[in-house]
Amino acid sequence: MAKFFLWVLLALFSLSSLAQERVFLVRDTTRLNVSLAELTKKYSPALARVAGQQSVFATRGRQFLDTLTARNQRFYSFIERNKKRLPFPGLLLQTQEFVRPDGTFELVFCQFSGKELTEQQEAQLVGVVAEWYVQNPFPFKTTSGFRWNSMTSIGSVPQKRTVRRAPGVINTLEAAEKTTRPDTVKMLAFNQLDLTNVPEVVYRFPNLEELDLSKNALHELPARLTADIPTLRRLSLLYNSIPDDSVFITRNKHLQSLNLQGNKLTKIPVAVRQNRRLESLWLGNNKLKELDIRSLRRMRRLTDLNLYNAGLTTLPRTVRRLKHVKVLDLYYNKLTVLPRQLGRMKRLEQLAVAHNELKELPASLTKLRRLQVLYVHHNRLSQLPTDFQRLRYLRILDLGYNWYTVVPNVLASLPSLEELSLNNNNVQEFPTVLLSIKGLKKVYMGSNPLFGREAMNSIYAPQIKQLEANNTQVTY
Repeated sequence: MAKFFLWVLLALFSLSSLAQERVFLVRDTTRLNVSLAELTKKYSPALARVAGQQSVFATRGRQFLDTLTARNQRFYSFIERNKKRLPFPGLLLQTQEFVRPDGTFELVFCQFSGKELTEQQEAQLVGVVAEWYVQNPFPFKTTSGFRWNSMTSIGSVPQKRTVRRAPGVINTLEAAEKTTRPDTVKMLAFNQLDLTNVPEVVYRFPNLEELDLSKNALHELPARLTADIPTLRRLSLLYNSIPDDSVFITRNKHLQSLNLQGNKLTKIPVAVRQNRRLESLWLGNNKLKELDIRSLRRMRRLTDLNLYNAGLTTLPRTVRRLKHVKVLDLYYNKLTVLPRQLGRMKRLEQLAVAHNELKELPASLTKLRRLQVLYVHHNRLSQLPTDFQRLRYLRILDLGYNWYTVVPNVLASLPSLEELSLNNNNVQEFPTVLLSIKGLKKVYMGSNPLFGREAMNSIYAPQIKQLEANNTQVTY
């Protein structure tokens, strides 16, 4: 057994040494007798190697960009787990990566900016970055490797505290304790005060309507907040550390807005259903394992549901029970399909499903006759549902960062369309359908093979000018 543990320790030491040997500061190239110019000749740029021709870019090139997005998210999670090892938060990291065909790294050169660092601090940072690289080979295989330059932040700079200045607003515990007119206070802005418990002073204000406890270190939402403050309308516990079993809410008819974003929730707390008149519920930036709609179905006034970056891989068919919701935010999840029951949300006016993994939109989407805003950028769409023209009130449509090679003709049948984004697709011919959209005010076409700095020097310049003559702002 002792030999086994010795072997494990040696393996871990070797792994660490391997990482350290591969990651260096840019200024170390001379000491190492390494030529960046020679490495640059040896490894082609990532997109040139991965994408090749434009026709290939529509498949592997888009896959490469999707891979980068997922990789960045893993890096941010790694840094968050290791933030105590950083000498300063909010540093800028620039890297030059030379990636072998199998995804491992021959060499990585990095440099840091944003703060003056000692050599010891730089070595500490290189160690953290090196650990990331050895644990995370580039998740994209090629025939001969490639090089990739990147820039990202390491940790976030603590935000300057937001202070509300208006009649009836108190921003500090001291002011709350000293005021002689608690009856005039409508809002307590106790955000970013490093609170670990809800202060007792909040209960001395008989007309309190809004309580902001965001960006503290709270571990519980006490039932007393809803039980003893009957005037409370809006409650924010954004970015605290509240787990599933510590959300306590009494049955009430006064709370209208509840923000539980950025806590430690894995499901919709059962206690949420006690807020019978809730209109706005924000649960994003948690890690919800599933979405149990039963906790929400009795909320007949719920119109705004935020599930931004909530870790969802599926959207349940029971979503049809949210018949009163007007705004649904599903940004930055891992959805591959949307259920057809989504079309039963008859009052939906704004739907955001950007930054997911959707390859198509359900045909039932066209039953959302009140839909005005649809954000589906950063997915893998290449077409629109049949009968898309039924969305007669659709004003804003964002199809950017998808896999379109041809702009769908059905867009000409949308009478209310004012703003259209088609940037970062693979459109190679001018979409004449744009000339048929009478009310179009803005169109974004940048980063397509057709559009770029040379667009006004191309054969399509007359069509672009015709669009602009129709009072359409064209961004290319």
